Amino acid sequence: MEDKADFDYLFKEYYPQLYYYAFHLINNMEASKDIASDAFEFIWTNYAKIDKTTAKSYLYVYVRNKCIDYLRHQNVHEQYVQLYIKLTESYTETEYKEYDERMMRIHKAISTLTAHTRHILEECYVRRKKYQEVADELNISVSAVRKHIVKALSVLRKEFAKKE
Repeated sequence: MEDKADFDYLFKEYYPQLYYYAFHLINNMEASKDIASDAFEFIWTNYAKIDKTTAKSYLYVYVRNKCIDYLRHQNVHEQYVQLYIKLTESYTETEYKEYDERMMRIHKAISTLTAHTRHILEECYVRRKKYQEVADELNISVSAVRKHIVKALSVLRKEFAKKE
């Protein structure tokens, strides 16, 4: 039981010092508490192998090394965050530009259609009506609706084939 009493003394004496040492190095309260606690866990696990006169040195070296590991991990984490932000910003910017360009080309192509064909295209593709519904509303055959749709889609295909 002498080991437990020695360990309790070490803990009471050095935990606050190690916590503040870690906090000074990494400036994070929770991580500093964890690192100081881990140091004592390491000492307790290896207490039989450690020279009691150098236990304080073991603790400080352990805390310093764990703080360095923590800072390296934070640095890597920050690099990934910056890379992610950079990639998503450029992707989003490019994505919106392409989307706007496509929408302008679609509107341009649709504006060349006759009013009747444009109306049928909008009813079927924008308002999601079935060909039969549009045919009934306009008093035309489903075949006529289909012909207008084919014509409209042909104009759109030609517009998009130009760029490619």
